[in-house]
Amino acid sequence: MKSKVKITATIDPTIVHIIDSYLRRTKNCSRSRLIEDILRNWYMEQKKREIEKKTEEYYLSLSEDEKKEDKEWRDIAAQSAKNLWE
Repeated sequence: MKSKVKITATIDPTIVHIIDSYLRRTKNCSRSRLIEDILRNWYMEQKKREIEKKTEEYYLSLSEDEKKEDKEWRDIAAQSAKNLWE
């Protein structure tokens, strides 16, 4: 396991109170663990948005012929998936 890096952050006291109240209710983890989980989820959401943006840009860049071919492949894949489940 990689060692952790200690950082310092200045946070609004109301947010700290909300975090501490949540941790007392759930008895789930430490402040550090909760903040790390939140940051990890934020990072994953950013990566997901990046992939979605690139995917959208790709499909918007297709020519009409490429869109037609893509639809044909999509139809083939849908039919194949349907056949697997029947």
